[in-house]
Amino acid sequence: MAESADLPDPAVSQAEYDREYFLECCAGAPQWRESGGRTPSGLYKGALAMACLREGETVVDIGTGRGELVAVAIEQGAARATGVDYSHAAVELARETLSAHDLDDRASVVLADARAVPLPDGEADLVTLLDVVEHLSPVELDTALAEALRLLRPGGRVFVHTMPNRLVYDVTYRVQRALWPPRWTRWPAEPRSAVERTMHVNEQTVRSMRRALRRAGFSAVRGHYGQWLHTSFVPSERARRLYPRLARRRLTAPLGACDLFAEATKPAR
Repeated sequence: MAESADLPDPAVSQAEYDREYFLECCAGAPQWRESGGRTPSGLYKGALAMACLREGETVVDIGTGRGELVAVAIEQGAARATGVDYSHAAVELARETLSAHDLDDRASVVLADARAVPLPDGEADLVTLLDVVEHLSPVELDTALAEALRLLRPGGRVFVHTMPNRLVYDVTYRVQRALWPPRWTRWPAEPRSAVERTMHVNEQTVRSMRRALRRAGFSAVRGHYGQWLHTSFVPSERARRLYPRLARRRLTAPLGACDLFAEATKPAR
């Protein structure tokens, strides 16, 4: 494990991830605000089901944000769950979440960089990274995935969700912009928002995510596009209708679906 003091400054400063960001910009924020953290969005239960969480397993959630996945993991039968985040605001919110669920010491959260997680080797059965990898530069992602591999026991799993799918912006949107008149006045050259340009420093595709996992040393690497749609950046109502049509079909899903999943296994010794 690398020492956090030896790490280069992160590509995105932790100061960008303040309380407002987690309560206004992140998935599941409305449910958290309305319930004070007591009622997490169903996306966390769904993610753990997709990751095949088993009763009695140990979970490490890297980039835990408000900490909902940690709470849900315990409620779904995990023996222990630890959230990791380098944002002070995230750690505060995650502790509020754990307190709202009245969990015992099986659930915890630590302030740490994804590149240097202060937990023992081979402790986890499952490491999750939900909407984290797009916030890590390519070099940072390689280091974070190496940490995930270190944290897992042999045969343990890593589960990744990320958005946006880079192809939606770089291929679908740009083709539409080139073909859809009047392209110069209504279609911005850069479809990403200011927040995305600041924070999303490493957008992925299924292929690039699989490559990153293999590069880190994982085996049985799998990936697929999800079902989330994001079309608010498309200036034409009519043009937006293309994205769900593309997302519904396996061959064209890479051009229409906004999110993607990947999972892999730490090789047995």
